[in-house]
Amino acid sequence: MKSQKLRTGRRAFLRTVGGLGIALPFLEGLPERSAFAQDAAAPAPAPPPTFGMFICTANGVVQAFRQEPEKFWPTELGPLTTGGMSSFASDRATGLLADYASKLLIVRGVNYPFSNRGCGHALGLVQCLTAAQPAGDAQSAVATGISADTLIASELHPAGVEPLTLYAGRKGGYIDEKLSFRAANQVRAAEGNPWNVYQRLMGLVQPGTGANSGEAERLALRRRSVNDLVREELNSLMNLPSLSSEDRSRLDLHFSSVRDIENAMMAMAACSAERLDVPAIQALNEGSAFRRTDNTIEDVAKLQIDLAAFAFACNLSRVATLQIGDGTDATRYTVNGVQSERFHWISHRQTSDGNDGQPIANAVEVHVEIDRIRMLTFKHLLDRFSSYGTPSGTLLDASYALWTSHVAIGPSHSFNNLPIIIAGSAGGFLRTGQYVDAGGAGNNRLLNTLITANGVRRQGGPVVDFGAPGLQGGLIDALVA
Repeated sequence: MKSQKLRTGRRAFLRTVGGLGIALPFLEGLPERSAFAQDAAAPAPAPPPTFGMFICTANGVVQAFRQEPEKFWPTELGPLTTGGMSSFASDRATGLLADYASKLLIVRGVNYPFSNRGCGHALGLVQCLTAAQPAGDAQSAVATGISADTLIASELHPAGVEPLTLYAGRKGGYIDEKLSFRAANQVRAAEGNPWNVYQRLMGLVQPGTGANSGEAERLALRRRSVNDLVREELNSLMNLPSLSSEDRSRLDLHFSSVRDIENAMMAMAACSAERLDVPAIQALNEGSAFRRTDNTIEDVAKLQIDLAAFAFACNLSRVATLQIGDGTDATRYTVNGVQSERFHWISHRQTSDGNDGQPIANAVEVHVEIDRIRMLTFKHLLDRFSSYGTPSGTLLDASYALWTSHVAIGPSHSFNNLPIIIAGSAGGFLRTGQYVDAGGAGNNRLLNTLITANGVRRQGGPVVDFGAPGLQGGLIDALVA
C-alpha cells in the first residue's frame, strides 16, 4: 500500500477569473484552504508531510589529499555548535554554516558502491541518487535503476506528478544532467530555466497543455507582479478575522517571496524599471539569462532553491533535485576580483579536461574559495527554508536538504568519503547538530535513510533495499534520531 498521498486540491489555491492559481502556504486560521489541509473523509489525521531536496554539485571539495590541506570537514567528530563551527569558519568551508549548527548533520565516510572505471564525473553523477550500477561511460553513462526522488514521488505524489527536477548552469553537451532517473537507463530532463519553473508554479501556463499562456510576459512588460492578478482576493483574505497575526505574516512573506523571485529573474535578464524590452523577455523565455559561464551559476541555484521552497511551502511537491553544473563544469568563477580558469580545470589543478595540461599555480586556493561560495549558496537554502512555517515548525524542520558532489576530490575523482551535508530533521526523524562517521557505508544506505525520512514506508517499516541488488542494506543508524 502506498504512503499517504500529497493533497493539492482546489482548496489550496487562490483562483482568479482567468483561472490563475497561486498556491497558499500553511495557514492555521484557514485550514480548509491551507496547503496542508487534512482530508475530512480520511479515517485518521495524516501526519504532517516532510520534504526532501537533493543538491549535487560538481568537481568535489578540497579535503585532505596527498599534499593538499583539509579545507572542508569540521575539525572533530561529535556535536556541532555555533561557537565550535565559527572557530574554523575562516579555515574550513563547512564553518560558514555555523549559524545553523543545531540543524545540521555532517556525514563523512560515505562511498559510492561502484568504483570509478572511466569518467568519474559521469559515473559519480549517475550513482549519486540511484546507488545503481552505471552502464556506459562519460556522455553515454546511465544508471541501471531509478533515483531516490523518483521512488519518493511515486509513493507520495498524485499519479503522474513527477519530482521537481532543477538545474543551474550551462549544459555543455558532453555530460549534462545525469542526476534524476525515472527508470533504468532513462534520465529525467532537468529544467535549467527558473522562468519556466516560475510560470508552472504560478499557474501561468494553459491548463491541460502546459503551453505558455503569455501572461508572464505581459506582466513583465507592464512591470507588474503575478501578485497583482490576485490582489483583490489577497486583500480580502488578509482581512479575514479567522487569520492570526502569524498567518498574516506568513501570507505577507509568501507573496513577498514571489516578488523577490520575479525581481531576481528580471535583474538577471537585464530588465529594470527604466528598461524592459522584448529582448530581455526573450532572454527569459530562451533561458539565456541563466546560462552564463560565471558566478551567475550560484544566483541561478539560489533562484531554483527559492522556487523549490515555494513548492514545498505550498505542498505542491514533496521532493526536488538540483544539479549545479554539468559533469565537467566549465564555470569561470570570479574569486577575489579575478576570473579564474574553468572550474573543471581548477579541480584537476591543470589547464586540461584530461591529464595533459599545464599546472595552475593557485588552483587549490581557488578551489577552496569556490567551495566557500558554494557553502554560502547552501546557507541561502537554510535561510529560505527557515523563513516558511508548516504545521510542524519551520519548513527546514519539516524537511531535509542534502548537499553533495558527484566526486569527493577533484584531482583523484575519488568515490570515497563523499562530502555529505544534511540540513533539517524531516520532522524529527533525522539526528541533527552532529558530525558523524558512517564508516564506509555505501550511499545506498544514505538514500534508504533519506527516503524513509521523506515518509516512504515498506510494510510499515523503513526502506532498506534501495539501490542495486546485493548491496548491504539498511539505514545508517548514526543519522536517525
